[in-house]
Amino acid sequence: MPSAALFDLRVTHDYYADLRCSDFEIAPTAGTESAMARLRLTCKSFADRIRVYGELDAKGDVIAAAAAPLSLAFALRPRGSGYAAITRLSDIAQQPAPLFTNDGVQLADPLSLRLTTRRATASESLIVQAPGAAEAFVLAGTPLDGTTPADVTVAGAGAVKSIGAGPKRITIDTSALQRGTPFRVSYPVRAQMPRGALAEIALTLSAQTLTPQPAPRGFVVPLTSASSRWAYYVVTDFSGDLSTLTVVDATAGNGPRALTMSDAGRSELTAGTVGSDTVGADLLGRYPGRRIMRLVSDAPIPARDAPLGALELRLANTPLLTRLPNPPPDRLTLLQPDAAAPRQMVRYQVLSLLLN
Repeated sequence: MPSAALFDLRVTHDYYADLRCSDFEIAPTAGTESAMARLRLTCKSFADRIRVYGELDAKGDVIAAAAAPLSLAFALRPRGSGYAAITRLSDIAQQPAPLFTNDGVQLADPLSLRLTTRRATASESLIVQAPGAAEAFVLAGTPLDGTTPADVTVAGAGAVKSIGAGPKRITIDTSALQRGTPFRVSYPVRAQMPRGALAEIALTLSAQTLTPQPAPRGFVVPLTSASSRWAYYVVTDFSGDLSTLTVVDATAGNGPRALTMSDAGRSELTAGTVGSDTVGADLLGRYPGRRIMRLVSDAPIPARDAPLGALELRLANTPLLTRLPNPPPDRLTLLQPDAAAPRQMVRYQVLSLLLN
């Protein structure tokens, strides 16, 4: 039977210049696989996306459209560990069960999915033992962190009075009930994630979105780069004044600079000044007799696959090294960039400046 391409579900990542991210695979859940087979939907996998096709009936309509609205679920699984060094994961980590969905997002093409959390509920029976205005119970399950009495549903008893310091302790008004009376409570719990998944993806598809277009619609899981300060360690045999040594973004024009370094970020490392800087201490040990300068950016810089291209090591505005490489995303060290800043993770690169 003929089929039509309906939509692409892709991952984008601004670490890559073209946004194409092949660090993840998108796989339908077992339930979605069964539903797609029943609805005559198929998908084809590419490096950065999947494309979903719908079988057409004799009139040229997508068979699955008759079942709309329908829900499809997918797992977003890392293909390796490299994504962790380049991706801002704080927003995802804040979600108990991270979920990217088009629910509540205005229809667009392409459509960026919003990040939320998948809800799950546990329900269990309790039995009144000592009727009272705030009888205490211990739940079999563990409510989600932050659960309040208003989040708990009770059927057959009074209101929830409190959720105790222990995550499973709860008090309920059972004053109107007799000892031995059963009732039920339901409460939010942490949803179980698909094995190996960083997040889930849930699409709700209307008949309109299941209608073939000149080009497949696009649903996008948008990921952003991790940001950190950059540090350049310069190993040199130069014996003169290095008080003006710096890294400059020499991009033409008067636009904003991708990187700036002030005097506060410049340090000459010695046995007496290196402190807890493990990279600096290692360089001092490996290059005795050489000077070690550490240059730290003023602000965090997003990790990028493509070199910034116009970074130069300068002394008194004279270029010494040009087209400096970006620090590798996984080359991280913990240091205190200046006296006013807390210790933080910094990406670093080592440069060699030898004059003799």
